[in-house]
Amino acid sequence: MSSTADFRFFFRFLLAVLFALPSWTGAEAAASAAKSSVSAVSDPASRFTRGLLWKIESPGATASYLFGTIHSDDARVIALPEAVTRSLDTSSRFVMEAIIDGEALVRMAEVMFFNDGRTLEQVVGKKLHMESMKALTARGVPTLGIEKQKPWAVMMTLSMPPPKTGEYLDLVLQARATEQNKPVSGLETIAEQLAVFDGLPLLDQVALLQDTVNTQTELEKEFEALHKAYLARNLGDITAITEKNKPGDERLYEEVMDRLLAKRNRRMVERMVPILKQGGAFMAVGAAHLPGETGLLYRLEKAGYRVTVVY
Repeated sequence: MSSTADFRFFFRFLLAVLFALPSWTGAEAAASAAKSSVSAVSDPASRFTRGLLWKIESPGATASYLFGTIHSDDARVIALPEAVTRSLDTSSRFVMEAIIDGEALVRMAEVMFFNDGRTLEQVVGKKLHMESMKALTARGVPTLGIEKQKPWAVMMTLSMPPPKTGEYLDLVLQARATEQNKPVSGLETIAEQLAVFDGLPLLDQVALLQDTVNTQTELEKEFEALHKAYLARNLGDITAITEKNKPGDERLYEEVMDRLLAKRNRRMVERMVPILKQGGAFMAVGAAHLPGETGLLYRLEKAGYRVTVVY
């Protein structure tokens, strides 16, 4: 697969998976989302389970906003609520997870494909290879070039429904900010995002691919439930839905969650600090980064910022 369009196609799957995987680091997190207001007293982070748009304030700086996105092109999602457009339009800059540009696409080509002669079938075995190809074909995904892809890249492709319009929420927000001549920047680089899965041992990549292939029949139903939870602005329900789809290997689950959210959330907060000091920013990241004890909202509050829900 060599065209820019093809690489953009797979990048969208990458972002979708970074949203869709479980958002808290531990099985107890899902139960925590469903606890009553009594438990909220003993678990301050549980307050951040409902709401997508949050105001972040600190003394001496103009308020900034943090918006949780779902990496989807569903028409219900990209119909931006008035509270979101108002906050974005009045902001002085736009910040997203990562910027898609030519350099990013080149980097993707470097890491998604084997460059040492190995093939997907050699790495995953004949049975899983056949199952993966069957799943890709059933989804209408072209298999040309798949043979040279690493297991994690194929897993990404199979982790989301095929795109409908290509007008993903992240890109809609970015386009709106660009049209308004706002500075646009990313909290991460594409290389850092790709490293989340590319840095996993091959055996773990194969295990993730096998789990993804095994759950294909439930995928459409689960993502509809995920969209409904998102539209209801219920981060707790999103957590519960995604938790039940975690890999069966607890060690692998913990490793992926540490890479996917805990470490990235720490890094994001560190990079948000100078942005929040300047003030007036609108920041958009996958909604799964928001809740929980390792989530951005609780981390920002612990760092001394006032965090209040807007929408």
